Amino acid sequence: MRRLLPLLLLVGLANPICGLGRLVQPGGSQVALGEVSDADGRTLLFPPQAVPALSWLTLPAGCLIDEAKLIFPGGRKTLHFPTVAAPDVRIAFQIPDALLSLTLRGRLPSRLILLRSVGRPGGQGAWITRSLEDLRVDLPPWKVASGFVPGLLVERTGTTDWQAEISGAGKDARRFEFAPGVVQWVFSPDAWGFFPNRIEISGANASLADVRIRAFGPRADLPVDPKTLIAWTEASWRNPRREWFSWSGTSVLVLLSRDYRVQDDYLKRLAFYVEKTGFRGQLITDEAMAGLHGWNAHDYSAPDMARFFTEAASGGFALNASETELRERLIAAGILVPRGQASWEAGTGALVGISQQSPPALRRVLFVHEAFHGLYYTSPEFRQGVLTAWEALSEQARRAFRAFLASSDYDPSFEALMVNEFQAYVLQRSAAEWPAFFRERVLAKVPPQDVQAWLTEFLAAARTLDALVARLYGLKSGEVSLVTTP
Repeated sequence: MRRLLPLLLLVGLANPICGLGRLVQPGGSQVALGEVSDADGRTLLFPPQAVPALSWLTLPAGCLIDEAKLIFPGGRKTLHFPTVAAPDVRIAFQIPDALLSLTLRGRLPSRLILLRSVGRPGGQGAWITRSLEDLRVDLPPWKVASGFVPGLLVERTGTTDWQAEISGAGKDARRFEFAPGVVQWVFSPDAWGFFPNRIEISGANASLADVRIRAFGPRADLPVDPKTLIAWTEASWRNPRREWFSWSGTSVLVLLSRDYRVQDDYLKRLAFYVEKTGFRGQLITDEAMAGLHGWNAHDYSAPDMARFFTEAASGGFALNASETELRERLIAAGILVPRGQASWEAGTGALVGISQQSPPALRRVLFVHEAFHGLYYTSPEFRQGVLTAWEALSEQARRAFRAFLASSDYDPSFEALMVNEFQAYVLQRSAAEWPAFFRERVLAKVPPQDVQAWLTEFLAAARTLDALVARLYGLKSGEVSLVTTP
């Protein structure tokens, strides 16, 4: 009698019940289901004996549901389902034994027939199968037209860590782990080397909101997380000299170049104009730059780039083809805003650049450094927090850091640059690397009796910066990716 009580309560609320639903058992027999439509969807009432064991229900083709609410002896559970942009998607989900009621919300036929099976359904075509612990989306074979870049876009709601297993044909598979802040992510076959035919989500809240195949055109900035950016192979670039990326979740544009020479074509003159000692604010010719070193990696704010391109245009200074392309990319990304024929204002965003010529380990470190610059340019709260940490240092400690930067051709009289580079040099390293960095590089020429006191200051500032990026972005020193590949 106890097991029937929830059923009797539901029946009392749903009178009369139209017996239009049918449950087809594994052996082919059918059970009539009680049905009632309400504001939440359609509720099906099950005789307790109809579902004797943990099993699966498959909906008819063409059904699209958002969620299924299950009531069973001892509890209840709600399963959520994503939209999947694929033809003829089939949906199946796991149910506990002795299921008493099932409420479906979504697009359903007037005569609903459910198929029960013992094993997980699947087969050809697109499937959404939701167990009590995980979500699996099976995709049909797919490819993208020549000139377009493929991507599998997934969107999620939730505030917990989550994991995804992406599988392709044969043994191709990759596992990804995501911090709570990742609510939209693109799996890029060009980076990871295979087209996915299955994505499986696990974790405390195994759910997705949307799954769709995307094709990014020849002029699009390719959306990536930092982990995918570093994995992306040069062989799959749309242009053999360079590729353009958009750091997902930020307004930072990324230029990845084949080598330092190509990178110089785009960014060397800008480096001298913005940062180099003795050259700041000057547009120098190719001849004047010949033999001078730019940077191995770059970062620039929207205001600095707006001044650079506006001064070049208003003064009739001839830019090269790569710099002109850069300007158009910045305009398309909203980082520069045209004001007339020869003037630009700062929009929203920043630019960073790294080169494939840097070895992989160095390229990763350089990107972390430049990425923190990008976040610095695009967040007033981050800038203020960094300034507070910088000003908490004694003048002697700040002087030591200026001297360290001056040895690499940064202009020590440019205080805003000193503050910005301070955070990037600290945050590009893990906390375990801070003591050696400060002692052996920043304080290498400091009198021995002062080293320990200033080291204590720098370590306190570094911990402040680490806590700042954890609070603002969920990041930590030495890492700018919220996606990991264990």
